[in-house]
Formats: sequence, C-alpha cells, structure tokens
Amino acid sequence: MPPAAPSRVRAAAPDAAVFVRFSATDAAEGGWDVADTVAASRLVAAAGADLIDVSSGGLVPEQHIVPGPGYQVDYAATVRRETGLPVAAVGMIDDPTFGEQILADGRADAILSGREWLRDPHYALRAAAALGDDVPAPAQYVRAY
Repeated sequence: MPPAAPSRVRAAAPDAAVFVRFSATDAAEGGWDVADTVAASRLVAAAGADLIDVSSGGLVPEQHIVPGPGYQVDYAATVRRETGLPVAAVGMIDDPTFGEQILADGRADAILSGREWLRDPHYALRAAAALGDDVPAPAQYVRAY
C-alpha cells in the first residue's frame, strides 16, 4: 500500500475515519517485524490515517504463530507506545471483560473482533450484558427475546 493512500481516501470521503491495517509481523525469519510496522504507521499517519489496526501473520507459508486469546495485543501496544497513534487490537479477543481490560490498561484504543461476530451476530448485545450495560435489542428483534 502506498503511504499516500490515506490522503486519497480522505479526499474522497472527508468525513470518514481512515483505518489502516498492518500485519505487525509476518512471523518468519528475516521478514517484516513490528519495527517495520512502527515506521510504516508513522508514514500513513502523516498521510491522514486516523487509526492503525494491528494484526499479524498469514502472509508467508513459513510463519510461526501460536494463536491464543489476545496473541496480537502486544503488537498493537508496541505501535501505540512507539508512535502515540490510536491503535486497534485484534486476535481472539472474544471475552468482553478481557477486551475492556486491554483498553483500560492503555494497550489499545479499540478492539476489533471479526470472527466473534461471524459466530454470533448478536455479540454486541451479549458483550454489553456481560459488562453490565443495559443495551436494548433493536425493535425488530424484541419478540425473539
């Protein structure tokens, strides 16, 4: 991705939030690492990115990744600490309390959880309830509860 891409998105959609996703590491010997991601994040931020979505791996066959809850959070925390930019953390963060703790600890500014939404399209309601929030179901869903 050219570093100027965020400025092009901003020009086309001036009111949109511009997120850029980086794979913080390709988890392969001699490959892309979190220091590269920090440098690239600074470039896209200068071009108008609002938030860096920090993921990892899946780029090369020889990668060495050990997935588990929050396994990519440290990458997001490093990018945040080194750049001062807002970051989103990902990586099997499907427990709402765990996600809240990551935010409270200042390790990320947002949590993104795509696979959990695929498993449970009502994840937002379940997460809110787990955190003690009373979020009403959408009107068209009320009769299902």
